[in-house]
Amino acid sequence: MFFLFSYSSFAEDRKQTKPAFKEESLSIEEIFTKGNKHFKNKEYDEAIVEFSKVIQINPNRAEAYYRRGFAYAKKGNSAKAIADYTKAIEINPNYAEVYHNRGAEYVIQRNYDQAISDFNAAIELNFNKAETYAGRGFSCQRKGNFDQAIADYSKAIQINSRYAEVYYYRGYVYAEKGNSAKAIADYTKAIKINPKYLEAYAARGTEYEIRGNYDQAISDFDKAIKFSPNEAGLYAWRGLAYRNKGNLDQALADYDKAIQINPGFDQVYYFRAIAYAKKGNLDQAIADYTKAIEINPDYGKAYGNRGAVYSKKGNSDQAIADYTKAIEINPKDFKAYNNRGLEYKNKRNYDQAISDFDNVIGLDPNQVEAYLSRGYAYQGKSNFDQAIIDYTKAIGIDQNFAYAYYLRAYAFLFKGDYDKAWEDVHKVELLGGKVDSKLLENLKKASGREK
Repeated sequence: MFFLFSYSSFAEDRKQTKPAFKEESLSIEEIFTKGNKHFKNKEYDEAIVEFSKVIQINPNRAEAYYRRGFAYAKKGNSAKAIADYTKAIEINPNYAEVYHNRGAEYVIQRNYDQAISDFNAAIELNFNKAETYAGRGFSCQRKGNFDQAIADYSKAIQINSRYAEVYYYRGYVYAEKGNSAKAIADYTKAIKINPKYLEAYAARGTEYEIRGNYDQAISDFDKAIKFSPNEAGLYAWRGLAYRNKGNLDQALADYDKAIQINPGFDQVYYFRAIAYAKKGNLDQAIADYTKAIEINPDYGKAYGNRGAVYSKKGNSDQAIADYTKAIEINPKDFKAYNNRGLEYKNKRNYDQAISDFDNVIGLDPNQVEAYLSRGYAYQGKSNFDQAIIDYTKAIGIDQNFAYAYYLRAYAFLFKGDYDKAWEDVHKVELLGGKVDSKLLENLKKASGREK
């Protein structure tokens, strides 16, 4: 873990921690020294044996519990590490370094509250190491306390300006807060310190992708792939940048490579399906969406997008079935409600269409297209007053939406309010919209006016 305090020399640690015990006999010190040598040689099992001997001779030697706990941590046995660290703290409550390392183990266990408590204790004991602030920052980040995480990461950088990992993690938090510029700046700093920092290149590439700087994104993913050529996700994200740039063939090549590396990567099938759909290969798009759903049956977006492809192929019933499944998975998927509503509207099932558009508007009251579609459905039911209300609502959201005036002109025509119908026709023309000849002919005939 990037903020686990590094194992320093025995003499240096003894000077820092000043454990509260009397000097033991030479034999116990020899055993202890032997354990330290094993640890430094990464012979953790042998180190544990030696530190256990020390504990057997002197059960109150806090440093032996700390060392053995550290050896357990290196072996990945977090539970035993925490148990030994806790025992060391019971013997010596001022053992700051142990609070730090126990905090690091709690992070591994995702017990972030306890981790923060331990890092706080270490800091209160003046253990002002960059790793401690980094550890607390990481714990705060995981709890969603981004401002405190940034403050702690900044403190860690203040202590150690060459701490590449902290720049990376602070950049990640800035990205989560939507501050792409600061995120990129931190990722760039991390890369400057460590030019082979794979994760920083990938993260910066993602931010460039979000900002629409696709060439720079591709460049960063190129570098990341150079360091890790068998990482499927890197090809997937580079493929996304190529797709958004309009280079669909290169995008498909990257998606193919990602799938070759990881055939169970559901999101890549989803991405590749979008690319196939953009190229007009609807059958292959459906096949990829279907594969994504096979891997992840709760992939709501895959159902929604497959429904849209079925709609393009004229298979309205299958489209509705897919939109319905997407809604079951995510009842707040307003896009699925909207698309299903459009299918129902086209099938002249106006009541069901209105119900779906109600849901869209309930989830997002500013969805102007939903008001237009619901108005059209009401118009199909000859409920012109409600249609006019919806068209007017759409105009209230976007006063320059010529098509809304056009549809409202039709509703006024059917209602017999010819003056208002003409007003809307003139508004459409003023906005540069097109008024079809059928509307004009019917309005002229009904109103007895030319304009």
